[in-house]
Amino acid sequence: LGGRGFSGHWRSRLWARMGSYQHPYVKQVNRCATVAFSPTAPFIATGTMAGAIDLSFSTTACLEVFRLDYSNPSTDMPLAGGAVAANERFHRLVWGPLQTEGMPHGLIAGGLVDGSVNLYNPARIIGSPIGAEPSDGVSSGALVTKMQKHSGPVRGLEFNSFSPNLLASGAEDGELCIWDLARPAQPSLYPALKGGAGGQPTAGEVSYLAWNKKVQHILASSSLNGTTVVWDLKRQRPVISFTDPNSRRRCSAMQWNPEVATQLIVASDDDRSPSLQIWDLRNSISPAREFVGHSKGVLAMAWSQADPGLLLTCGKDNRTLCWDTAAGEVLAELPASSNWNFDVQWSSTTPGVLSTSSFDGRVGLYNLQRAGGIDAGPGTVDQYGVQQPGPKPPMKKAPAWMRRPCGATFGFGGQLVGFGVRPKGGAEEPAAAEKPSGTALTLMKVSTAVEAEISAELEGAVSTGGSDALKTFCETKKSEATATAAKEDEETWGFLGILFEEDARRELLKHLDFGEALVTKELAESEAEAEKARSAAEAEAAAADAAAAAAPLPPVDGDEFFNNLPEPTPAAPAAPPPQPAPVDDGMAFFDDMDANGGMPKPPPSPPP
Repeated sequence: LGGRGFSGHWRSRLWARMGSYQHPYVKQVNRCATVAFSPTAPFIATGTMAGAIDLSFSTTACLEVFRLDYSNPSTDMPLAGGAVAANERFHRLVWGPLQTEGMPHGLIAGGLVDGSVNLYNPARIIGSPIGAEPSDGVSSGALVTKMQKHSGPVRGLEFNSFSPNLLASGAEDGELCIWDLARPAQPSLYPALKGGAGGQPTAGEVSYLAWNKKVQHILASSSLNGTTVVWDLKRQRPVISFTDPNSRRRCSAMQWNPEVATQLIVASDDDRSPSLQIWDLRNSISPAREFVGHSKGVLAMAWSQADPGLLLTCGKDNRTLCWDTAAGEVLAELPASSNWNFDVQWSSTTPGVLSTSSFDGRVGLYNLQRAGGIDAGPGTVDQYGVQQPGPKPPMKKAPAWMRRPCGATFGFGGQLVGFGVRPKGGAEEPAAAEKPSGTALTLMKVSTAVEAEISAELEGAVSTGGSDALKTFCETKKSEATATAAKEDEETWGFLGILFEEDARRELLKHLDFGEALVTKELAESEAEAEKARSAAEAEAAAADAAAAAAPLPPVDGDEFFNNLPEPTPAAPAAPPPQPAPVDDGMAFFDDMDANGGMPKPPPSPPP
């Protein structure tokens, strides 16, 4: 690439083109960080990931907020404000929708390596001056408070979707803490949830926790010892726990089903058991279903809230998959990175946009609709000689956010059919349910006084019978349209009236100015028919003659033939043969001279 005649400009364009082929990001930023999307605005927060070292071997940690401008074709994400330094690196980062005075963008919580949970005010970060070094966060007010309760790395952290002021945290010590953030600067702590006492299951080191999407007071946590525990906050105790009956595998991630309150899915980062297990609490003896797609352990997963049928997973095999949870098959696969993706998240404000965080130091945002299916077509070589992957087939299933929430169309006779609608205001059918179904069809009848009068006239013309009544109806409507100068209606009713003529085809062609062409066509057709008839008659006569000539003669008796011969006619007497004329040989002249004494014989006298 650095050879003679290959300028730096073209070299940079080539590398840029190759980079765009290999990393089809919507947006990206070079950070080795865990992320959290803003639930209300186009922002994304990043926190330096624990357990990873960049090329500079830096040990610092910070929290940053980036602005998401999808209208800008550039893939770079600009900073929304200055970075805030953190005393330790992050294991988990969440952005809650809790909005209080001075916090219009909600609240950011980060679980750190030292067991503390830091609360940040994103409104103090967005718009702050961007400096060369991160700020401490205290002087600017970005760091709201630091909650110190756990004694190990905080890997479980999530806001309650029903009560945004409740924050659950879990760490290496196995305790679950429920924080009340109604006053973020002075959070209150509920009694810690512990296992092991009274024969209750031991929670172990918490690797992930999640609130139930249907029941407000139900919380689940997974641990590295393979146990998943479901907690009831009203009873302050675990209600059920389960482990894989076949192996004691580590649980790396866990998610509740957004639609079914008793179902959750558990993943393991153990390479010996990289499957996804769906458990139903109504029968927790064994998993209800199992998804197999990764060849190595699964590190993270995220269940889409915009479409409960889509689940994201990423693993040690450098694959990031999107699953159809109903069919249990892979719908799409994101381009593989050069290192593991340790975190995946769905955007809270833009359906179809997701983020991946990898150990190669990059946070990338993708559009799921561009990912396509998992089987790529044959590759091609571009003008630079670079092998490019072939086009991917489209996804087998359209995402739910592309589905129309409702629709309707008119039919004949004032009929209106719709889906996802509730009939009201003049419709004959009452509302069947509180929330209209998106799959059931609703048939309604819409009518007004004018439409009812027109319908009565038409029904009267139809009930009368015959084409004359309908023709008269069309002529009447045409006259009304002419009186109101409605040219389009006049043409329409005139056209409909022609259909009820005796010879509708001829009249229609005349109406469309094809009368002369029709006469010419009919004359040509009549001449063709006459020529065809004449040719047929000649062919028939020729065939008859040929048949007569080819017919065999009737059998004849030889004796009868000779007996029936006619008698011969007697021949007339033969005439004497004519005498030959005398031949004048010249001697007669000399004989006459001898007879006349040597004188020639005088000529005969002429007749009188």
